[in-house]
Amino acid sequence: MGAARVLGADLVAERRAFAATLGVEPVEGEDARTAIREMTAGRGPHAVIEAVGSDATIELALKAVRQAGRVSVIGVSHNKAFPFHMGLAQVKELEFAIGLCSIHYELPALIALTQARRITPEVVVSHRYALSEGPAAYELFNSRADGVRKILLNPAR
Repeated sequence: MGAARVLGADLVAERRAFAATLGVEPVEGEDARTAIREMTAGRGPHAVIEAVGSDATIELALKAVRQAGRVSVIGVSHNKAFPFHMGLAQVKELEFAIGLCSIHYELPALIALTQARRITPEVVVSHRYALSEGPAAYELFNSRADGVRKILLNPAR
């Protein structure tokens, strides 16, 4: 979508390696915030997309983004009492967006980008199952085993 540089932090080494094949610069090391700061000359990224929904990754996004940056949380959080650090967000003058994918809004643009071959969403599919094998597919996805990324369930199989 036009980013000059994309950094990727993930606890799973296989996912970082896969992201690197797509041009993402993997964030390595135990302290992702420090690594991100070092990779951005101490400033932090302009924008952070949090796609996991865990307290730790949302907090990392808020702390890693630069002054006056944007944090977008699309990961699904199940914490009904997430301790949002309002003071940090205010002091850093952050723009904060949160939401789920609005299929009706996003789908036309995604289809157009796919048809124009500007994006290739199929690269993230690691497994394909018949729809009748749905429970096994969900079990695999939940286990994060076998290099699973995204799974397609095919009703015709």
